[in-house]
Amino acid sequence: MNVTTEISIAGDLTSTPYYEFLTERSRKLAEIFLDYGLAFSIAILGVVTNILVIAVYAKQGFKESVAVSMSTIAVWDLIKCLSGVLERFSGVISLFDPIGAYTWINISTVVFNYLICVSSYVTSVMAAYVAVERCLCVSVPLKVKWLLTPRITLTACLVITFGVFGCFAVMFGIYDIVWEWSTTFNATVAVYRMNSFYIQHGDPLFKYYNLSGVLWPLASFVVIVTSTIIITYKLKQGSKFRLRQGASSAAKEEPSTSQKENHIDGGKQQRQLAKKEPKDPEQTLSKRDRQVVKMLLVIIIIYIASLSPRIALFIAKYIVYDYYYLRRLHHLYEFVSHYLWIIDFFNGAVNFFVFYKMSSSFRSTFHSMFSRNQNASAERER
Repeated sequence: MNVTTEISIAGDLTSTPYYEFLTERSRKLAEIFLDYGLAFSIAILGVVTNILVIAVYAKQGFKESVAVSMSTIAVWDLIKCLSGVLERFSGVISLFDPIGAYTWINISTVVFNYLICVSSYVTSVMAAYVAVERCLCVSVPLKVKWLLTPRITLTACLVITFGVFGCFAVMFGIYDIVWEWSTTFNATVAVYRMNSFYIQHGDPLFKYYNLSGVLWPLASFVVIVTSTIIITYKLKQGSKFRLRQGASSAAKEEPSTSQKENHIDGGKQQRQLAKKEPKDPEQTLSKRDRQVVKMLLVIIIIYIASLSPRIALFIAKYIVYDYYYLRRLHHLYEFVSHYLWIIDFFNGAVNFFVFYKMSSSFRSTFHSMFSRNQNASAERER
């Protein structure tokens, strides 16, 4: 049987019933496992991996545009994962101070919740920029490679950062932290309440927020998917061209008797065929550049998988008004958000492993950093 919980809102004499789709005990158990267990662990891993990504690219000197764009994404992923760790630190506090943990939950929800969301939007738009950048490098490398310098990439990343963050900055000021007496804990605790700005402008504000929350990820999703299709097509086209070239070279190395006799005529025919042969779209890309494109392609696919649930969540928020915090479907929204946080933190933590697996320069720089540290410590011990 479904039950409801009455909650009061500061500044409003009415009360809002929470729809309970699970019992309180089941909801708490799910929260402990999903939020304080899985999401917290992945967020800690993300903090470590993103620091390593930034350190490796800093060691390489940011000489390429890829290093600049991926380092900027790593900075925002670090902010996202660190915010996730701090928001869920109430689980650790609750072991020795339940009252402090309750206060920490309410304060961190206001401080870190939107920061995690906004960082996901910023990185998704940056991923779309990286997808377009790599798509141009594969399609018309000679025409754009000179333009995509580290300085221009840094400028683009800063514009994206301030532009996307600025669109959502207003959401950081819609709640107030209020200290009140709790009969449950028999102590004064901090709670968050809708402030006067929220109450006065809540309807248009959340329409804007929900619409922006749909449009930014959706636009990034479309750009990423389109660029991925083009990159995949160009890579396959280039692979077929190299296979044909390899077969042609093998045939030239073992000419038959009749081919030797008709060497002059064959040479003319080959020159004519060469003129008609389509040019390799990747022929100006080095083997290393192709590997970089493939590595970023994996990153882009990961972003596609992580953006889909967030887009679905915001479409639901846009359609169903009560599907949000401090509204009728408060607990349902919290429950679904646990899964979304896990996906977001996984997306923020996984890039290091992709770089390490697919980039030989990243891997060698990473190894050199630790080998030098080990050598230095050994010398100090001597």
